[in-house]
Formats: sequence, C-alpha cells, structure tokens
Amino acid sequence: MYPLSFKMTAGCGFLLIWVIMLHSQFPFSTGCLQDERSYLLDFKVGYPLGGDSTVASGRQLTGEVRTSLSNLQHLQYLDLSWNDFNGTSIPPQLLKLHRLEFLSLKRAGFGGEVPLELGNMSSLRHLDISDNFWDNEACLKSSSFDAWVRNLRSLEFLDMSNVNLSMASEHWGDALSGLPNLTQIHLSDCGLSGNIPDLSNLTRLSHLDIGENSFPVQLPSWFENVSSLVSVDLSSCGINGFIPSNFMPRSRMSNLVLDSNYGLKGNLSFMLSHSSSLVVLSLSQCNLTGVFPTSIANFSKLMTMDLGYNNLEGSIPSSFGSLTSLRYLHLNDNHLSGQIPPSLCQLPTLSELYLGHNQLSGAIPDCISKLASLKVLSLRSSGLRGNISLQLFENLTRLEELDLSENQFVIDISTSWVPKFAHLYILELQSCNIEGNFPAFLSQQYQLSWLDLSDNNIVGNLPSWLWDLPNLDLLNLSNNQLEGSLPRKISHSFYTVDLHGNRLYGSLPALDFAANALDLSNNGFNGSIPTTIGIFDTLSLSGNNLTGEIPSSICNNSDYHRVLDLSKNKLTGMIPSNIGQCSRMEILKLAQNVLQGEIPKELGNLQSLRTLNLNGNRLQGIIPPSIANCTDLQIFDLGNNNFEGSIPVWIEKLTDLRILSLASNKFDGRIPPQLFRLQYLQILDLPDNQLSGNIPSDVSKLCALVNNSQSFHLQYSSYYPELSTVDREYGMNFADEVTVWIKGRRTPYSKIIGQDKFMDLSHNNLSGNIPSELRLLRGLISLNISKNNLSGVIPESLGALTYLESLDLSENNLLGKIPIQLLNLTFLAVLNLSDNKLSGLIPQGKQFSTFEISSFLGNPNLHGPPLENRTQSLGFGRQHNYKELNNTTTESVDAVVMDRWWAVGVGLSYGVGFATVIAVLCFHMKWRYMCFSFMDNFIYDLCE
Repeated sequence: MYPLSFKMTAGCGFLLIWVIMLHSQFPFSTGCLQDERSYLLDFKVGYPLGGDSTVASGRQLTGEVRTSLSNLQHLQYLDLSWNDFNGTSIPPQLLKLHRLEFLSLKRAGFGGEVPLELGNMSSLRHLDISDNFWDNEACLKSSSFDAWVRNLRSLEFLDMSNVNLSMASEHWGDALSGLPNLTQIHLSDCGLSGNIPDLSNLTRLSHLDIGENSFPVQLPSWFENVSSLVSVDLSSCGINGFIPSNFMPRSRMSNLVLDSNYGLKGNLSFMLSHSSSLVVLSLSQCNLTGVFPTSIANFSKLMTMDLGYNNLEGSIPSSFGSLTSLRYLHLNDNHLSGQIPPSLCQLPTLSELYLGHNQLSGAIPDCISKLASLKVLSLRSSGLRGNISLQLFENLTRLEELDLSENQFVIDISTSWVPKFAHLYILELQSCNIEGNFPAFLSQQYQLSWLDLSDNNIVGNLPSWLWDLPNLDLLNLSNNQLEGSLPRKISHSFYTVDLHGNRLYGSLPALDFAANALDLSNNGFNGSIPTTIGIFDTLSLSGNNLTGEIPSSICNNSDYHRVLDLSKNKLTGMIPSNIGQCSRMEILKLAQNVLQGEIPKELGNLQSLRTLNLNGNRLQGIIPPSIANCTDLQIFDLGNNNFEGSIPVWIEKLTDLRILSLASNKFDGRIPPQLFRLQYLQILDLPDNQLSGNIPSDVSKLCALVNNSQSFHLQYSSYYPELSTVDREYGMNFADEVTVWIKGRRTPYSKIIGQDKFMDLSHNNLSGNIPSELRLLRGLISLNISKNNLSGVIPESLGALTYLESLDLSENNLLGKIPIQLLNLTFLAVLNLSDNKLSGLIPQGKQFSTFEISSFLGNPNLHGPPLENRTQSLGFGRQHNYKELNNTTTESVDAVVMDRWWAVGVGLSYGVGFATVIAVLCFHMKWRYMCFSFMDNFIYDLCE
C-alpha cells in the first residue's frame, strides 16, 4: 500500500505519458504546443519511465531533472514528491517556472542549501519541501529562510517540516507575518529556537504546526487575537509555565496538540470549560492536574483524547459514554482511581483504549466484549483485579494489541479455545498468574509480532511451533517453568528472545540468527558455547552449566555485542583476545567461571566499556595498563582471583569509576593516593589482599562518599512506553551486581548499586592511626577496616558518619575508650570492636543497647553491659567470667556458652538418675540390702 502522495506522483506520471501519446497521435498546428511536446519528451528522458518498469511497478523516480523543464513556462502544477534524487540540490531549472502555483518536493530526496531563487516564484500558493531526509551533512537546509520566503506574497500553504533552519535569522517569524494570505504553516522539527514569533497579523491562519523545536518560553497571549485558528501543534517545544486563561481556543478550534512539554502546567477542569468543538486533544506528558469535569459530555465531536503521562486524579466519569465519535482514548500513566465505567462500552467507534499505570480498582467490565471496533486494549499495571478468561475478548474480531500485564489478575486460557480474532499483533500478559500448559491458540496467530508471557507459572515443554510463527519479532517467556530443549536451528531472525529463568536443558543451538537481544540465562543448558555466533546487541548465557572455552568467534564482528554476559558457568581456558574487537561493548561479565591466564591487553580497545566483571575466576598477573583507555568504565570488578602487584596509579584515568572491587587477590604495596581522586567512586572494595602502609588522608577526596545525595544508575531494563505500535524499544534486564562484606557476611548485591556506599579495606596489613579525615565521608553506609595492624584510638569524629549502618574495626591494635560520640550513629545495626586493646566503660543507651557481647569481646580492660549482662545470666562470678570471656573470640564465646549448658544438662541427668536410684532402694528391700552390703565391703577393703 503506497502513500496518497505517491499515488498522486504515479498519476502525474501516467498523465505525462498520456499527454505525450496524445501529441504524437494528434499533432497540433500550434507551435507552442509542439515545442512543449518536445520539452516533455526530453523531461521524460531524465527518468527510467519506460515500459512498466517504473510507475506501474511502484518504484521511485531517480536520475536528473532535465534543464528542458524550465522551458515549460505555462506550467502551474508540479509534484515530484516521494522520489529519490540521492541528496542532490534542488535544480535551478525548477526555479525558472515563474507561473508555478503548486510545487511539492516532499520526500523527494533533495539535499543541500535551499536556493535563494525560490523567492522569485512569486505565484506560488502551495510550497511543500518537507521531509527530505538524507545524511546529516547533505540534509536539506536553509540559512537564509527569512530572506527568500518574505517574497512569496501569494503563498497560502507552507510545509518545510524537517528542513534544517537552525542557522536561520531570528527574524524568520517577521518574514512569515508579512505573508497575508498564509492559511497553513508547517515547520515542525526544523531546529528553530528562541521565542515563538507573533503571527497575529495572519488573520487567515488556520493551521499552525511548529512542534519539535526549542521554545523554552511560556505560551504567548497573541493566540487570543487569531480567531481563524482551527489547529495548533506546539508539541515537544520545551514550553513551560501555566496555560493562560485566554489561550484555550474559541468555538472553531478542532485540533490542539501540546504534548511532551514537560514544564507546561494547567488544570484540566478549567481548560475543558472553554471549548467543546475539539476533535483532537493531545496533552500527554505535560503537568496537567485536576479531574474530569462533568462538561466532558459536551465534546460530542471529539475523536482523539490523549492525556497520558500527567497527574490527573479522580475517576473516569460515566459521561464518557456520550462521546460517541471517540476513537482514541489515552489516559495511561496518571493517578486515576475507581472502576472502569461500563459506559465506555457504548462507544461504537472506539479503536484504542489505554488505561495502564493508574490506580483503578475492580474488574474489567464484561461489556467490553461489545466494543466491536476495538483494536488496542492496554491495561498494564492499572490496579485491576479478578479472575478472567481470555474468552471475554473472543468477539473483538479487530483486536490487534492486548496488554493486561502486571495487575492482580488470574487469567484462565482454555487449551481448546479458538478466538475469532486472527490479526493479533501484540499480546502482553506478564505477571498474570497464568497456569497450565502453553496457550495453544497462539499457534494460529500468524500476524503475532510481540509475545510476552513472562513471570507466570506456565509449565510443560516449549512448543516447537513457536519458531515457525512467520512474523514473531519479540518473544519473552522468562521466569516460567518451561522445559525441553531448543531446536538445532532457528530459521528466522528475532528482535528479542528472552527465555531466562526456566528449566530448559540440552545443548545450545547454533546461534547463527540475528537478534537485538538473546537471553538464555538461568536455565540448565550444558555443553559448550557454539562456535557459530549470530549478530546480537545483547547476549546473556549466564547461570547455566556451560563448559569448555569461550570460542574465539565470539566477536568476529565489531558491530555487535554491546552486552555480553557469560558469568556463572563452568567455562575454562583464557579470555579470547579478540573480544577487544567488539568496539561497541558496554557490559562484559565473565564472572564466576574457571577462566585462567591474564587479562588480554586488547580489552583496552573497548573504549565504550562501562562494566567489566571478572570476579571469581583463576585469573592472574597484573592489571594491563591498556585498561586505562577504558575511560567510560563505571564498574570494575576483579575480585576473587590471583592478581598481584600494586594497585596501578593510572587508575585515576578512569574518571567515571563508581565501583572498584579488587577483593581477595594478592595485591601488595601501599594504596595509591591517586585512587582517591575518583570523585564518583561509591564502592571501594579492597579486602583480603596484602596491602600495607597507612590509610591515606586523601580518602576525604572521594566526593561521592562525602554526602548521601549522589547516586548513579547503570542498568539495562525493559521499557514499555504506551504506544500503539511495535516500534518500541525493548532491552533486557541486566542489573549489575557487586559482592561486598557487610553486616557480618559477604553478600552479592544488585539493587543497592547507585544507592548505597561502601568502603572495605579489611584483612590487609595496613598500619598507623585511623585517619580523622574519614569523618568527612558522611555518605558511607558501611565501613570495614578490620583485620589490619591499625593502632591509636578510635577517632571521636567517626560519630559524624550518621548514615553508617555497619562499622567493623575488629582485630586491630586500637587503644583507649569507645568514643561516646558513636551514640550519634542512630542507623548503626552492626558494630564489631572485638579483639583490640580497648578499655573503659562501654557507652550505654540508644542503639548500643542492641549490640551483642560479640561486638566487644577480646578487649581485656573493657567493661559494662552487655559484657556483665551476659556473664551474670550464665551464673558465674564477675571477676572470673569477665577474664575468661574477654580472652576468647566470638566463636569461643559460643563454645563457652555451649559448655555451660552441657554441664547443666549433665548435672540434671545425674540428679534425675540419683533420685531414681534412691526411690528404687526405698521401695525394694532385697536391692537395698545388696547395695548396702556392697558399700560396706568396699569401705572395709579400702580402709585395710
């Protein structure tokens, strides 16, 4: 199906051929017509119009515009739209046709500067040179727009949308205001900026479209004076402030489009009280507030209402049932409440209904099955609930898109159900509590392009017919209980395939198809990674049982693999050096495998790399200096390997670094001061190495740790904007994670990234005093400098770290008292000061009353609760027990406690046994006699 303008072009072509044939069969005696006949024949030579190869077959015109065209001085109408002139300039011969009244070069493929001579065509009433897309350098542009357009005094229609006018003079509006006959102005996406010009002189202006430019100003008041306006489009212009009271159109206004002006504010009730003539009302992604007025019933002509992504409240009024012309209703992403009114089922022409991301309640009304014209129903995350069957929608024969995801539905899909709709394009039922086998009706939905059944309880084998659906682009079946294996070969390409979190098994197929994203993680796949790797922007095979080496073919093409995640497998061998050829790589995760060898220096070629996670392998050697080229790196995790040498000073070149983990390696030497110049660093994880020297006082230069407001977010997640087209971005959810020692255990975290801030320097050979500069790191959540050789006192200034939740200073040589200022750490949940040389009374009150004895053990001269509380509860004297407990570790305390309870148990056992024996002897004379005879003989023998 070709656009209307292309059909007009084709018709003009046929007309041209017909004129030529007419002249050849019926030659006229008029010399002028004979000349024009020859000019037309020459004009035809410039294009491949011969036979059936062009217009009849629907191909675009190419070639050159012949100079003979300029001889057609009587020509008034010329339409060359929807062709491809390969970025060439608008030919000068067109500009000599001074009698032209209609000129359309829309999407004709012209580029370069619009010639000034265009202003000489003073007879033009209709000029359309819009949408001539080419490359950035050859795009159609006009730096002298105001100079030539002011001469087109007869102009009524002007469309230059997507023509680059960014270099035009600021007086372009003045030039237009001098054209008294203008009725339509279309200048969308032209790179215009500054103020919206005053066009109130144009008393005939009916259509004004200057959207997708940059006008960061308030709406002008001159709109009030142009009563002829019936259509206004100021979308995506950066307009701000409140919509003035005199802006809303009078009775003639039919189209009002102000969407995507995030700083624009207004009250919906007030706005809709001024006009009821609207046909199109589009105010999405503004800051509208208020509720729907009862007067909404008066908008009987309304066909499109788009108020999505605002702050509207209240319920959807039943008066919507009076809008019998309504076709498109978008109310998604607001704060609407209440139930879906059954009156919406009275709209006979309703084609699209978007109510997602609201706070609705109740169930979907059964009468929705009466909306015979409905093509799109989107209720994602709208707050609805109830048990529903998909048979509710079976009579919606025009249904193309259905999204019921992320509600409190329990959806039943009968295995034998066959719906009456056959044009389903998008089906999204994420988190809908679907149980049972895979929906069989989908095997007959041959138009299906987008299928999301993720986060349900679908069981059974993954059906083989899925791979044969001819138009399927996106397949998301993640987090179900599907079993089975994949076919050996997948025949056609996808946009996205996400099967993670199932029970799939077997070997991987040859990954020789193309997809934007492929996620097979967290399944039971085994065997090796196939040597044939397709073209993937995102590839995740993590969390399986894959073995063998990473194939060298993994990055044969530098144009793909923006995200590569092979972590949590059993891969062996070395990291292939040709991964350095993936120049677009942003995330590389090879963690928790059995990889050996050194880091290839070629990884330094990945200058777009933002995450490098090699944690938990058997890698060794030094960090190659080439990594300094990865200046976009934000997460750098080499923990739990065998790296050695000193921490390189060039690490300061990684100026965007947020997370650095070198834990559990063999790094030695001092911590370089350059490390503390990383102003965005939020997690510094260096435990279990052989680092020595003092903690540098430069630690206070870690700007991101100085306050608790800075954070970052590095995560790829699914994006579902509410659009009625499959032309939407879909990214896999690859949350970065880091393993940190916090609150007594080493735990992997992913949700904390970008929020919490940690520093762990424990289990090294650091010495000297704890620097008082640590007090400046007020954003810290966890500080661990245990198991070192630190000396001196605990600085009182640590009491300034008021966000601290975990503090571990154990197993050092710290002296003195526990500072009373630590009582200021009201968020502190874990404290470990054990095995030092602290003395004095333990501070009392606040959170200190919640700490166990293990927090203070191993400090012989420390006293006060909870040390005394625990010793008294065990029933021992203070002096004896205090000395004993304070010479044990946390683990030995538990052993002492167990020993005491064991002794109590043994004592009770002996007591019960003794009482039993006494009772028996008292009541059994013969046994009593034998017992005492035995004891007499034993004593007699002992005395002798």
